[in-house]
Amino acid sequence: MSSLPSHRLDPRMLRVWCISDIIGIAVVAVLAVAAWFIVRHLGGDVFWVYLVAGIVELICVGDLLISPRVEMATWRYDVTPTDVDLYHGVFTKKRVLVPLVRVQHVQTKQGPILRAHGLATVTISTAGESFEIPGLAETDANELRDRVAELARLAKEDV
Repeated sequence: MSSLPSHRLDPRMLRVWCISDIIGIAVVAVLAVAAWFIVRHLGGDVFWVYLVAGIVELICVGDLLISPRVEMATWRYDVTPTDVDLYHGVFTKKRVLVPLVRVQHVQTKQGPILRAHGLATVTISTAGESFEIPGLAETDANELRDRVAELARLAKEDV
């Protein structure tokens, strides 16, 4: 197999992933409090709420401490005249080559957290599925979107 792609995500993406995980931890905590109130109101044993919520929170905190850093270290991508090369994964490494001749459309998108950090995600869609490159600076994402769209158009003209 050829060498790994050379481009990496913007370093601010690490902060975005951490913030998203913290929001997830807060949601689990709110759900645990709601479950505690319901179980207590129904006269059940709240020990099980503490146990399940504690285990889920520990898993979420472990994910917060490990996953964003590993994902940041492994995420790579390249765009060549013939395909888009993606490599990423925490526990399972995934390498995908998306032929540009198969690309149907390319878009950029931002949620509120990405927007607050000046980042965007590029989504490359084929007839079968979509592939995302998260965490690029807005200008880089727009340039990549335009470049992939142009290369896809040229690849289809050559067929």
